[in-house]
Amino acid sequence: MDTQTKEPSKNTSNEVYKENKENNHNESQQIISAPPHQKSADQEEIDALKDSYDDFLYVSKAFSNCAINSLIAKARLYGLNPAPIKGARVLELGSSCGGNIIPQALYNPEATFTGIDLSPVQIKHGNELIKSIGLTNITLLEKDIMDIDDDFGTFDYIIVHGIWSWVPDTVKDKILSICNRNLSDRGIAYVSYNTYPGWKRLEQIRDIMLYSETQAKKDSLQERTIYTKNVLKLIAETMKMDEEIQKQSGYKIDNINRVLQSNNYYVAHEYLETFNDPVYVAQFIERAEHQGCVYIGDARLEKSFITWLDDSIVDNIKVLSNNDYKAKEQYYDFVYDTQFRMALLTKQCNADAIVRNETVEKDILESIYYCGLAEDRLGTPNGWTDPLHQTIKYFMNTKQLFTIEDIQKYIEEHYPNETFDMNKLYVRLFHLSILNHLNAYGENYECLPFVENVSYIPERFINYVSTLIEGNGKQYMTLGNMFNQEDASVDEGLLYVMKQMTKPISRAELIAILDETLTITRTRNGETFTVPSEQYLDESIQHITALGYFRQ
Repeated sequence: MDTQTKEPSKNTSNEVYKENKENNHNESQQIISAPPHQKSADQEEIDALKDSYDDFLYVSKAFSNCAINSLIAKARLYGLNPAPIKGARVLELGSSCGGNIIPQALYNPEATFTGIDLSPVQIKHGNELIKSIGLTNITLLEKDIMDIDDDFGTFDYIIVHGIWSWVPDTVKDKILSICNRNLSDRGIAYVSYNTYPGWKRLEQIRDIMLYSETQAKKDSLQERTIYTKNVLKLIAETMKMDEEIQKQSGYKIDNINRVLQSNNYYVAHEYLETFNDPVYVAQFIERAEHQGCVYIGDARLEKSFITWLDDSIVDNIKVLSNNDYKAKEQYYDFVYDTQFRMALLTKQCNADAIVRNETVEKDILESIYYCGLAEDRLGTPNGWTDPLHQTIKYFMNTKQLFTIEDIQKYIEEHYPNETFDMNKLYVRLFHLSILNHLNAYGENYECLPFVENVSYIPERFINYVSTLIEGNGKQYMTLGNMFNQEDASVDEGLLYVMKQMTKPISRAELIAILDETLTITRTRNGETFTVPSEQYLDESIQHITALGYFRQ
């Protein structure tokens, strides 16, 4: 029998793994080298993707789940010790015009923000907005994700929202590599992505649109979007004509209606782009680990903390998952048909600190700042009639930050003769946070009230609102508050009132100015009326206070 020496196999993977033989404490530890940037078969499609974002611009939005103050709280609830806001370095991949990090830079001047995007058009618009506002702690760069290497530096928070599922696999892996190699030791990375099994139903909609799009290939992306939405509309109308089909496939009609109600930009880039690759959560975790990341959990806590479910459901999921936290989340998705996730990742050095048993220490809950939702569609249960729950409800309705200590002091003051089981308070707030009835934040942001002849509004806030309202910045970016929540109600009238408050001023002076220079009219029951200056001033002060603009 002939024998031949085999040539060493060539490494065709983008990742190169090396055993760390020098570390006697952990010889099995792997060092992951950064994948080199090479022109690939995907490059033409990446270039086409870049062109589509240049040609069909969209409004860059603020997303509350990406707020670093929120990420701090979530990381603590999972047992980690993330970096404080002061001095934090934040990176957003796929930042567009900066709408997700400009508000955060505005409210957190002691942190620094960097956004990169492939689109030169969007980066140009974003930098013009930043210059107009006068911010100096944020930079937007036209840069290819594949060009980021170790020399780019490390960041305490890396945000990747609405990007991962919509790029080629080589870029997906590079993003996850960045979330390891460019993350600080206390760092937290946020990566959102489309998920199976929920997206399997939505893929039917995408397939219809991609098929019908062939009839309008020469049209622009915006025109193709309008055309394919009309196709969907006709299909839904046709399905409604058949009662049997309507019963069997009502979910498809509902999904079509949601697409029809969505703005054209979102539909274009969600359903008509070359890439939209949902994965199962177990697959995402495996790919993240392959790049050296450690999966923490989901930013929507109910997807990782399942003990809020009925005991029988929890028991079944535990049986299915066999005490494997990854399998637990996968079976949760199978049961609840999850279609979107927001993963939190960290470095390998933090793996042992992550709490996997769905418990939280009291001191962690005491360190959190809670806030009722801006629009609490779910409300609070009618059965909340006892003093403890009434107190929680009171603080939730203020829409302002509060702590466990605040609740305890309120109870002592208003119910001095009552005895409470404070463990119920901890459990209830934790439960409300898991179910997204309460927002949780790691640090306080004090919304100061208006005080006559004391309060004023710093220039950066006025420049921010002015850039969006008067400078037509709203065509590129939404307005976000201190929690990175959109506020579409800020208008010319509020800006005018703000401009009168660059220096301390009295209420009487403000009313006199409004009486002389501003008329606000509204329509009620078909009749137009003028809003009194005092009323409009009170409404404006309340709004400005909620935005956290006042300083003293």
